[in-house]
Amino acid sequence: TISYLFEKPEGKSKKKKKKKMLNLEESQCTNPSCFFCSMKETNPFLRRSKLAAIFKEIPRTESKDHVLVLSGLWNIAMSEPDDPEFPSLGLFECMSKLIQKSIRNKSWLLKDQNIFIPYYAAHIIGSYVMNKEDLATTAVDSKIFVVPALLELLRGKISWVEQRAAARALGHLASHEKSFEVVSLFEEEIVKLSMEIASNCLKNVYRRFLGVEDSLRLKYQSDLLTRGLGGLETENQKAEEWGIQLQCWSLYLLNCFASRGMSIDRICEGGFLKKVSEMWGGLANRKSPGGIGLIKTLCKTELGRNKVSEVREVIERLLDLSRSSDDWKGMALD
Repeated sequence: TISYLFEKPEGKSKKKKKKKMLNLEESQCTNPSCFFCSMKETNPFLRRSKLAAIFKEIPRTESKDHVLVLSGLWNIAMSEPDDPEFPSLGLFECMSKLIQKSIRNKSWLLKDQNIFIPYYAAHIIGSYVMNKEDLATTAVDSKIFVVPALLELLRGKISWVEQRAAARALGHLASHEKSFEVVSLFEEEIVKLSMEIASNCLKNVYRRFLGVEDSLRLKYQSDLLTRGLGGLETENQKAEEWGIQLQCWSLYLLNCFASRGMSIDRICEGGFLKKVSEMWGGLANRKSPGGIGLIKTLCKTELGRNKVSEVREVIERLLDLSRSSDDWKGMALD
C-alpha cells in the first residue's frame, strides 16, 4: 500500500532519496508501467527509460493510482525543486496535459480522486521552476503548453484552490528572464486576471469556502488545506492563508510586468491603485512586493509616477504609512 497521500513534505534541509519519500511498502506488483516500481529500478538507464514512458502514458490513460503518483511527485518537487531528473524526462508536458484534461473532461475530473490532480500538477510545475532558470526554460519549451494550461486555471476554470497554484507557478516562471518571454506573450490577459484576482480573491474565498457551512464544503479542498491533519480551526486558518497567498502571487505577477516597464498604464487605473494601496499581502509572502511594493515599482517609471500622483487616496495612504511604525514605513518613504 501507499500511505503518503496526505503526508507533509520533508524540508530542504532534510533531503531524502526519492524512493524513501514515496514511503513504499514491499508488495507484489504485476503492472509493467508502475511508477513506484520504476522508482525502485536499480539500473539508471532502465529507470529513466521507464519513467519517461510513464510520463507520456499517464495523461492518455485512466487509473486510480494516478492521483497517488501525483501526490508522490508533489512531495518530491517540494523537497527537491532543483533536481532536473523528472523535468528532463517529460514531466512538464505530462503535467500540462493533465491540467488540460481536467479542464476539458469533467466526467474524468469528477471520477475517483482525479479532482486532486490539477492542483498537484500546477503545484509541481511551480516547484520545479521556482529556482533554476534552465528548468523554467525547459517548462516553456515551444512543444510544451505549460503557460496556456496554467492560464486556464488562473481564469478560475476549476476553483480558487487551483487558481492559487497556477498564480504561484506563473509567478515563478515570470521571475526568470527567458521564461518571462513566453509568459509575456499572454501579457494582456494575465495582467487583467491578476488585477481582478488581487481585488476580489479574499471575498471569493470567503463566499466559496470560509462562508460555507463546513458540512457543505468541497471535501477535496478541505483535504488539500489540512493534508488530513487538524480540524475546522486549522482548515479555516489555512483557507485564509491561501486566500492571502493568492492575492500575493497576483501582485507578484503584476510586479513582474511593471518592473519591466510593461502594462504600466493598465495597472495604474485609478480604481485599482486605490485598492492596491490597501493590500498588505507581502507580509504573508516575502517574495511578494505587496500593494505598496507594487506602487513603488510603478513610481520608477515616469508614466507610473504621474498616474500615482493623480490618485489622492494613494498619496494619503503613503503619507500615513510614512509616519507610522509599520513594516511598510521605509517603502512608503521611498
